[in-house]
Amino acid sequence: MTIMKKFVPVTLLLVLLTLAGLAGNAQVVITNKQFDLYKYKTYGFVPPDEAFLNSHEHAARALKRVQDAIRTQMEERGIRYSEDPDLLINVGIVVEEKVQTRETTLRDARYMGQRNYHWESQEVQVGTYKEGTVTLDFIDAPHHDLVNQVQATEFVVKNQKNQVKRINRMIAKVFKALDKQSAQLQK
Repeated sequence: MTIMKKFVPVTLLLVLLTLAGLAGNAQVVITNKQFDLYKYKTYGFVPPDEAFLNSHEHAARALKRVQDAIRTQMEERGIRYSEDPDLLINVGIVVEEKVQTRETTLRDARYMGQRNYHWESQEVQVGTYKEGTVTLDFIDAPHHDLVNQVQATEFVVKNQKNQVKRINRMIAKVFKALDKQSAQLQK
């Protein structure tokens, strides 16, 4: 019985450590593989829906953090902000609460005496976490055409300072992927 009590917390600890290790690994998906970011010299943001921002407590702050991270990345690439840009960027943010599960093992089937029953492995909930997805729509402003859409997904943390770091890292990863794609197109 003592072994079982120690096993469950160790398993939970391993799951949490795995999540922590994955936390810095934003997943990035680029829709248009022919998009060349460096074709554009100026950028701007699609104006946000003010009614939506006012109706959600943290929406304006989250949008500002993502836009600040985008500004940093665009400026590093020599693409400057403009009120009359070549490229418009629309930012979408979705935060979902997810359930963390693990599969039970035979060690979880506590019993005494003879085993005369059927037992199956099953998924059990071990906690919840939040996952944020940022969608960036890149719009060719003169033609009003959606030229690319990029999605990045990352775990959300409660600590405000770590949130900013994580957003910056996620947006940097997006732009690194766009750089790589642009370099391949220019070959």
